[in-house]
Amino acid sequence: MKKKKIILVMSLSVFIICFLLNTSFLNVLNTTAREENDNQNSIYTFDQTTWNWTTTEVISNDNTDFSYVPSLAVDSANNVHIAWESVDIGGTLADHKISYKRWDALTQSWTTTEIISTESTTGSFNPCVATDSNNNLHVVWGDESNYDSSGDDRDIFYKKWIASTSAWSTTYVVSIGSSVYSHHPDLTIDSSGKPHVVWADDLEIYYSHWNDTSSSWTSAKHISTTGIWGGANYPTIEVDIFGNIHIVYEQAGPVDTDLHYTKWNATTSLWSSSVDISIGIGLNSLNPSIDSDSKGNVHVTWAGNINGVEYNIFYRKWDAGLGDWFAFEEISTETTEYLKNPSLCVDIFNNIHVAWEDSTNYALSGTDWDIFYKRWDESNSSWTTTEVLSTESSGASYYPSLGVGLSGIIHIVWQDVTNYAGAGTDEDVFYKSQFGPPITPELAFIIPNPVETSAVYLNWNDIEFAQAYYVYRSTSYIWSIEELIPITSVSSSEYTDILPSEGYYYYVIVARNIAGNSTQSNCQYVEVKFPDLNAPELSFVLPNPTDIDSISLVWDSVDGAIEYYVYRSDTYIWSVEGLIPIATEISTTFVDTLPDEGFYFYVIVATDGVRNSTHSNCEYIQYKLPVLSEFVITSSLILGTFVCLFVIMRTRKKKTKPN
Repeated sequence: MKKKKIILVMSLSVFIICFLLNTSFLNVLNTTAREENDNQNSIYTFDQTTWNWTTTEVISNDNTDFSYVPSLAVDSANNVHIAWESVDIGGTLADHKISYKRWDALTQSWTTTEIISTESTTGSFNPCVATDSNNNLHVVWGDESNYDSSGDDRDIFYKKWIASTSAWSTTYVVSIGSSVYSHHPDLTIDSSGKPHVVWADDLEIYYSHWNDTSSSWTSAKHISTTGIWGGANYPTIEVDIFGNIHIVYEQAGPVDTDLHYTKWNATTSLWSSSVDISIGIGLNSLNPSIDSDSKGNVHVTWAGNINGVEYNIFYRKWDAGLGDWFAFEEISTETTEYLKNPSLCVDIFNNIHVAWEDSTNYALSGTDWDIFYKRWDESNSSWTTTEVLSTESSGASYYPSLGVGLSGIIHIVWQDVTNYAGAGTDEDVFYKSQFGPPITPELAFIIPNPVETSAVYLNWNDIEFAQAYYVYRSTSYIWSIEELIPITSVSSSEYTDILPSEGYYYYVIVARNIAGNSTQSNCQYVEVKFPDLNAPELSFVLPNPTDIDSISLVWDSVDGAIEYYVYRSDTYIWSVEGLIPIATEISTTFVDTLPDEGFYFYVIVATDGVRNSTHSNCEYIQYKLPVLSEFVITSSLILGTFVCLFVIMRTRKKKTKPN
């Protein structure tokens, strides 16, 4: 029995210790609002059908002339990277450069446009960007400069922006050994941060990747199968979560152009034979775009021509579990005219986003080229209705490029000729994004608690894409803000509230942006308990009694007090309840004029504007005028003195008078 009691006591002790440690640990964790170290903190979980597109922005406003074929990528910190081909006013084809701009998620602003093809001496064309898990940016483009012995033909150049140093690497030549026209590169990054590049070279498709051991690019590998009908062009590449490499490209056939697909198997380190994935589409299949999802499935979209009249946007999925392709489907079901150049990306929820150029007069978009968009909703396994994104454009819009970060926010850029927001009539790069209401903020514990001042500091985690925060306060626990009005709206993730009195106060925070409001945060409380003000010490009233009706009161200063109430009564003051102060002073002295003779009692009360101290010690004064009998005696003495003096003076005169 004794042994069982010992075991029970030890078990209870361990439980209590663990509970105390856990409670202490939680208190430490919640002292300040949680930092978004985990990207999951910034993921939107709202229904994307409620999300809204922002107003279009002009990205290439630092360029003086034409800006072409933009490419967009989003890193894990939700920075948006955009590169495009630009040329200054009066420039020739050889003066084309690669421009770059970044949306900084931390500062919530765009960087200044910079030229990144700094080693190039002639034309630079068709950039493509991608980011790795360390938020480094990788860029490839076609370039006609004879750089690093690349020759005067067009080659594929590569450059890397290193996030940790905010510096660019030197330029490398990817298409090593090529002596012909290399163009239209595409880029993807594997889980180790290694870039893989594919491009067209003299109507053949080549591939290379970065070798970390040798710090150089591998020799170009020939990917396409040379046929008797023509060449290959416009490749696109993707690395899935298993490390498999997928490449799709245009391959000319005897009658039309098809899409061919090949794969490098990460397990066997072997390339598969190419297959036609556009089989069944009667005429040309062009402009492929590829991405993969979190399950390793591969998604491809392209522009296809079935009847020889107009092109449509088609989509096909390679299922990683089955190891096979699903049947293709047309997704541009609401459009009727010519369309091309689709862009596809997949978000973390495995929703598929597709944008393309379209000349259909759909939703009052007009007959010019516009950017159309559609999304596969993974939650209900269906495509949304087509939307027009280039709503502010009145001219032609081309070459969309989609990107999505870990937050789930959709970003898109395109080339546009519209003179919008001062862009001019030249080609410019336009941008917009789509996001929903902000995620729910987390309000930190209020510390210290209780608090002994009227100022209470609140802070919460900074919510990405939140434009403002509403602060709600109540004297009871806030289960819902439905009946409440916010006490303020602030743009930062902190606020100092000034409270009117002691008591318990409860707070919640709501974030907002153009798409709406978040749900309310957790509710935190604070007890406001002001320290008592010391009672003043009233000095003796002297002289006492007094026959003067003006007396001076003096008391000591009280810390925290801003004013003092002076109370007077004709009886001893045990309490100031029911009394009205005869004066309010900011100093520690007061001169009172007594109305009549008698006894007067005084106390002083200090106040800080919110709280009052208890009253001081009670001091009194007796006001007493001189009585009449005393006046008569005094007067008689004075008169008698004068009489005596008069008699003495008269006597002396008589004695000194001569006979």
